[in-house]
Amino acid sequence: MSVKSDAAESFFGFGERFNALDQAGRRLEMKTQDHPGAKFTPGDPSKEDFAYKVVPWFLSSRGYGFHLDSSVESVFDMRKSKPDRYAIEQPTVPTRPGGLALHLVGGPKLTDALSRYTGLAGRPPLPPPWAFGPWISSDAWRNGGEVRYAVQKFLERKIPVSGFVFDSPWEKGYNDFVFNIGNGPAADPTTQFGKGGTFENQPAQATKPFDGFKSLAEMMGFFQKNGLKVICWMTPFVNDESNHDERAGEVDEVIEGQDAKAGNFDDGVAKGMFVPTETDGSGKPGIHWWKGHGRHIDFTNPAARSWLKDQLVKLLNDSSVTTHSGALEAAVCGFKTDDGEALGTRGADHNPNGVYLSNDAKYFDGNATARELRNRYSVEYHKAVYGILTDAVGANRGLIFSRGGSHGSQAFPGCWAGDNEPNFHPDNGLPSVVTAGLSAALSGFSIWGHDVGGYQRKYEPAQTDIDLFIRWTQFGCFTPIMQMHRQLSEKPPNVSHPHGQFPWGYVSAAERADPANHDREFTDNEALRNFRFYAELHTRLFPYIYTFAQESSRTGLPILRPLLLIHPDEPKTFAIKHVYYFGSELVVAPVVEPNVTARGVYLPKGRWIDFWTNERIDHSAGGGNHAWANADRTKLPVFARDGAIIPMLADLPQTLCDANYVNNAQVRTPTDGLLVRIYPAASSGFVVHDGTDITCATAGGQVEVNVTSPVARLVRLSILAPRPAGVSRDGAAVPEKDNADDFANEATAWRHDPTTGFVEIKFPLPVGPTRVVF
Repeated sequence: MSVKSDAAESFFGFGERFNALDQAGRRLEMKTQDHPGAKFTPGDPSKEDFAYKVVPWFLSSRGYGFHLDSSVESVFDMRKSKPDRYAIEQPTVPTRPGGLALHLVGGPKLTDALSRYTGLAGRPPLPPPWAFGPWISSDAWRNGGEVRYAVQKFLERKIPVSGFVFDSPWEKGYNDFVFNIGNGPAADPTTQFGKGGTFENQPAQATKPFDGFKSLAEMMGFFQKNGLKVICWMTPFVNDESNHDERAGEVDEVIEGQDAKAGNFDDGVAKGMFVPTETDGSGKPGIHWWKGHGRHIDFTNPAARSWLKDQLVKLLNDSSVTTHSGALEAAVCGFKTDDGEALGTRGADHNPNGVYLSNDAKYFDGNATARELRNRYSVEYHKAVYGILTDAVGANRGLIFSRGGSHGSQAFPGCWAGDNEPNFHPDNGLPSVVTAGLSAALSGFSIWGHDVGGYQRKYEPAQTDIDLFIRWTQFGCFTPIMQMHRQLSEKPPNVSHPHGQFPWGYVSAAERADPANHDREFTDNEALRNFRFYAELHTRLFPYIYTFAQESSRTGLPILRPLLLIHPDEPKTFAIKHVYYFGSELVVAPVVEPNVTARGVYLPKGRWIDFWTNERIDHSAGGGNHAWANADRTKLPVFARDGAIIPMLADLPQTLCDANYVNNAQVRTPTDGLLVRIYPAASSGFVVHDGTDITCATAGGQVEVNVTSPVARLVRLSILAPRPAGVSRDGAAVPEKDNADDFANEATAWRHDPTTGFVEIKFPLPVGPTRVVF
């Protein structure tokens, strides 16, 4: 099919693309692919479109959307071959009744077209609150002592965290869903999590090893009491052989207690739970993949889904802890659903043919061809696991974290950007990941994250690493999921340089060389301070982020919003891939170049206020570039729109897990208190996820704020305005406490902070409406 198109038409979407937002002039193949190297090579047509998530969908700058309703691997030639038209082709017609189908989705606003498309593809249910706190993650946890060490050090260094990710390996065998841990009166050092150790060569720890765990119950209780929920990695392969000597030096080769064959493999074969006919040419059923050799679970088979459900539900039940109310609740509430793509990296040792799902495979569902299931397989995988999880733990209480995906995966939150290099390179470093997040958003993926710091095991000079980690952390703060994660070095992290496994591991040469800093180089360095600041800010922004997660579940609009999505009438936004709206009130511009403290930022038409300095930028006559600078690298460009209302947590919790689950009074959990930052305009409003309605209006020099709350709570309003003569609440004067300490000690008071320029007003907020005027 071909459609006339001129040079003025731009195209956005196609899944998660790392090269650009506007795909005009490119040829894109709809093939899900695991490609840990560079996602595209500029100027090489054969390497322009690698993608984990592919969606046969695009938005046009002419005000419509187009969806090819087919999972067959199609090709979208967006004026690459012919300058006056785009062409869409696929090798076969779908086997379903009616054959080929497509949807032309009306606008004319791009937000309307995207919302209508997600009504078809699926919108993400609201994830649990804890998912929006920072996560602890690593390519592997060598033993239980390292797990204890990581959690304890995050808490000692006052970094708020809500989730802990067990990436591979954690099981007895891939993928048998059984923790590699003993169950006895003492920790079993012959198992992965029964073993302890010392880490990072810190003097204080040299003679005090961190113990392993006696049992799964003890380990899950440890997470609960420290305010953490658990996410477990998985793939759709079940292994009959696992890597033990093919990749010498890999972390999983030194894990105690692993089995070469998954304990559930023979049962799966006997019951017909795997894709019946798949081979990689090795002469036996199954596929070589990066953890060995295994078989795909056949998600088109109801019996296979039930077989998997029994195993995952057992894992969830075995992770249960006793809450404050006395009920049992699973500590494991998420699955990192890795793999599921049809293709791998061709020529890799573990997958020489580059094929995971062949065109010759046969599935239980005989109504769909293998060609159709190459892209659809990941969707069936996500649908099955998310359904099992929510059935077991309840709606809105769990999430998956997927790498691949296609049309339909949008309905199963959430996902991440895959394996990227720790550098500033535009083809697979930080700049490309920012682009990928915005591209995914244009295809309806909203609950999205990435590996803060970059995943792949490649290193540049130490100072570049530090600058990169600082900038990637800042971007992570202003994305829905904030997870630090990286591939481990061949060298274990008990040497003098821990290679950035943890936020405190990025120590500069000057910090390490300073004798006065030697004993605290891991507890007080620039990278750690930066990570703590932005982890705290990300946590405080929970009411704001959760409101837009709720909006995504209702309308399909993403949390990350490319400028072009909101301002399609400003063609200059079409090429801008490193500036975006975070929700509706903030515009964020990550720093994506090394060792810079300034960058140009395109701000759309309107009036803007610098989030850090309160500098006002007037672009009311039209969008344009703004020269932003910061004296050091502690900040990134963030701007509030004129009239913005930003709800935040009044008190910083250690975790976003609820108090009932944590069941530990020593751990700070969220309260109902709100801190609302307001940038007054003529009239604006914001409805928080819990129904709290906030409006602000200005007229004749008077500012009026109305708050209607469904619950009684403490509230603090921070309103950017000159010092008023007085403040009234519901007609009664609010006492002024000009001194910061006096203000902090009062339940009801106001003050003007000359340093920040905000009028601060605090009071107990009752149920119902409250009016504040000054």
